[in-house]
Amino acid sequence: MAKKDSGTNAIKELSKTLQEMMTELFGECIENDGVLRSRIEHMGVTDATVILDVMLEGGFREEAPYGILHFHTTMAEGVPEDSLADLLISLNSLNHVVSAGAFPGFGTFAYYDPLSQVYLSYRMPVNLNQIEAEYDNIRFYLGSLYDQLDILEDFIMFSIVNPGGMSISDYMDYLDEVSDINSLEDRYAAFEAEFEAIAKEAGINPDEIKADE
Repeated sequence: MAKKDSGTNAIKELSKTLQEMMTELFGECIENDGVLRSRIEHMGVTDATVILDVMLEGGFREEAPYGILHFHTTMAEGVPEDSLADLLISLNSLNHVVSAGAFPGFGTFAYYDPLSQVYLSYRMPVNLNQIEAEYDNIRFYLGSLYDQLDILEDFIMFSIVNPGGMSISDYMDYLDEVSDINSLEDRYAAFEAEFEAIAKEAGINPDEIKADE
């Protein structure tokens, strides 16, 4: 019984601390039936909002103390059908970039057809017997996630608005060009005109492509 109580306490502590981390990093975090949710706003020069949901999967047993933190980030919804084929190619390219390419990161980009959503999924094992030691890993991931979303959300949005209009290598070249630009306003100016022109040509309003609320 003591072991079970210890596991329950570790889970409660993890949830509380994780909620505090997400609030600090993203400005808010709401808990609902065991799921923590943050709306991460102003991502990239497209000023997108993404939704991060986090939950603890698995139980707590003495012989298997590892739970799994599942980070599920909805990056876009309402993807037009005529954008889908090229978008899937773009997502595959992004997975290569974060796994073995120019922008190393965590997780897998995918498309969920029933809701026409683009999402990023990452599962992190955590040792609930050594939860204090896990917090640095969790904090590091959340910080890395913020940077990853801020940089790569634009490529996803661009791929939706203008199918086939920009390859991942073209986008990496763009990032190299603006890598020394610290001002978001200057980054936006470097990208806005091209993005809006192509969106207008495609007859799509970028504001209609957003993260699920």
